[in-house]
Amino acid sequence: MADDGMLLNFDLGDSSLKSEVKFTGGRWRDRVRAQRSAKGKPSKSWNGANGAPLERQRQFGKGNDDDDDADTPAGDRPAKRQKDGRRWRQVTSRLFTSNPTAKTIFEDAQPDAEPAQPSNAPLTAEAENFHALGLSKRIAHHLSTKLEMKAPTSIQKNTIPQLVNGDSDAFLQAETAYHGPQPRCGWQQHGNQNPPQFRPVRHDFGADARVVQADRHRAREAPALRPWIVSTTVIGGESKKSEKARIRKGVNILIATPGRLTDHLDHTKVLDVGTVRWLVLDEGDRLMEMGFEDELKMIVGKIREEGLKTRNEDGVLLDKLPQRRVTVLCSATMKMTAQRLGEISLQDAVHVTASKSDPDAEVNNDSVFSAPAQLKQTYIITAAKPRLMTLIALLKSTFARKGSVMKAIIFISCADSVDFHFELLRSAPPAQNDTSKTVGTVAEAAYITSPANHKIALFKLHGSLQQPIRTATLKAFHEETDPCVLITTDIASRGLDVPTVDLVIEYDPAFAVDDHVHRIGRTARAGRPGKAVLFLQPGCEEGYLAHLQASMTGQSSESIIQKSFITPIMLPKRSATDAEAPVLNSDKSALKRAEALQLHIEQRLLDEKNGQKLLDAARQAFRSYIRAYATHVKDERKYFDIQQLHLGHTAKSFGLREAPGGIGGGPSRRVAKGGQAAKKRKHGDAGDKSSGNRSEEVPHPELDVSGQADEDAARRMRMKMKEVMNQSSEFNLG
Repeated sequence: MADDGMLLNFDLGDSSLKSEVKFTGGRWRDRVRAQRSAKGKPSKSWNGANGAPLERQRQFGKGNDDDDDADTPAGDRPAKRQKDGRRWRQVTSRLFTSNPTAKTIFEDAQPDAEPAQPSNAPLTAEAENFHALGLSKRIAHHLSTKLEMKAPTSIQKNTIPQLVNGDSDAFLQAETAYHGPQPRCGWQQHGNQNPPQFRPVRHDFGADARVVQADRHRAREAPALRPWIVSTTVIGGESKKSEKARIRKGVNILIATPGRLTDHLDHTKVLDVGTVRWLVLDEGDRLMEMGFEDELKMIVGKIREEGLKTRNEDGVLLDKLPQRRVTVLCSATMKMTAQRLGEISLQDAVHVTASKSDPDAEVNNDSVFSAPAQLKQTYIITAAKPRLMTLIALLKSTFARKGSVMKAIIFISCADSVDFHFELLRSAPPAQNDTSKTVGTVAEAAYITSPANHKIALFKLHGSLQQPIRTATLKAFHEETDPCVLITTDIASRGLDVPTVDLVIEYDPAFAVDDHVHRIGRTARAGRPGKAVLFLQPGCEEGYLAHLQASMTGQSSESIIQKSFITPIMLPKRSATDAEAPVLNSDKSALKRAEALQLHIEQRLLDEKNGQKLLDAARQAFRSYIRAYATHVKDERKYFDIQQLHLGHTAKSFGLREAPGGIGGGPSRRVAKGGQAAKKRKHGDAGDKSSGNRSEEVPHPELDVSGQADEDAARRMRMKMKEVMNQSSEFNLG
């Protein structure tokens, strides 16, 4: 064939030809990584500046560098050898890698300044006393000796003379709970002697004062002035028959919740309101928020409709008592709901605060709550993964010194989470022969003890417990003489008056600023010092600090852990009969010890013999926490954006290695071995079902923190989160 003149010239260079390598076998991710490495491309990694999803990093023991695998799925590897002969080692969770960076810049620790002068402390006993305010010597002596109230506070100083000498309604605004707003109801002046002589009012004279409380626990807080002043409570959850019997005998002060008092006004004929001179509405804003407006209207209306009696059934004159009914409204905050209640119940009221008592002062919405000056407020910025370890470290450092803190309260968003953390932190399961009411709510604590405090009592309280159990638990918490911790929901945020509470921890931020105000009000009471700690996550939650508009100092979670985990950690006992608890004592650094403790908790949940109940509690607590996270008020939801919440990392704070399904309240998808559907077991919430076999659950696509989830699955997750936010009002948060 003739040459057509075409010439092809290929310049192959000096390098040899390189054939394309094809990888087969193994996992898909390993093949992709090997192909990228063969092409000279770097592996995908986290770059904190571009906002890419975080990757979970895992470490296998203390092997070589090739033992690290960032994409290893959660769970322990089986004890078998791989194809290359290496043995799978125990998975150690890295708590302090792949976490978002906090925007807050923490200042260097400053030396402790002189403590601020208490703004709610009792006045000097030499300068002010209860007798000088108008109370009888006997009552003043009883207050100082039996109730240890040596001198009045500022709000008491401004209130008692107003109620003793006048008959005007009053609006009381105070930081601290105020007892005794009806100082004359127990004594009557006899004759015109100077000084006046007093004779005791018998309990069968009839009720002189009616105190309406927002909740049952607050109703039980009233001080006793026996035998001169007799008080009793009528609250829900107790026998109406026994309440009627107490009313029939006669009382001077009747303390009630709105619902039960309404019931007695309708059906208890022996309840005579004609002798009532004082009606006290405590926690007015709370009463309205809980939906008691109709009941309060009915109570006020029925008492006003009844004619005012000048003598009781025994013919005893009541001319020394006020000749009109006095209504007293108490509230720590001045919200529109409290003002609405004032419009319903008050007539020509006097506005009384700790700083003034002005009959002509107008009640306006500019009055705000101010925390006591001696209350030290701090916050901790902690990522989701080390959140549980930070809480344990904070408690451990709190009780590191003997006598520094006697009582602490931890506020958590929902009842399921309270149950889980109580079971997790308790030292041993209850004894089988224990039949006390507090068997499931009081226990010895583990993890947080120290050489200075070998025994720390642990309590739990939430609205899902039966009333007798709640009452017994609160009584035990009041009377506990050893250091103790109460894990509770917002049920204890109002009205709980425990004088020795030194620390309040908001592990879950409050659903509204008003709830935050009442939470921190459980400490620094009546002039005592106190400390409040708020947990926040890096990111949008940091903006909540500016929203609070409070003077607070902050610190990071790693600084707390470094300070606390330098000593051995006492682990829970295996049974209630064990004499000593095991100790997590290694020569590792504080951060390594925190990782070892996290691994211990994860293994404890996966223990087939004893961990199933705790594992189920952790899953249910996680679901309830996510639902509760969506219930923040609208104005604060931008700081607590559920779509910014990392579910995989959040699950780790509950001791889980992967987040369970069923967050939206519906059934979650599961695949059982052999192609058969797994058996489902009902849990606490309606419609929320969870399998008891961890291996049968299909992880949610967004829980795959390697960022390989498909777009359709991610979109379904976002739709489910929106559904949770729309239905958040349906959840009972305890």
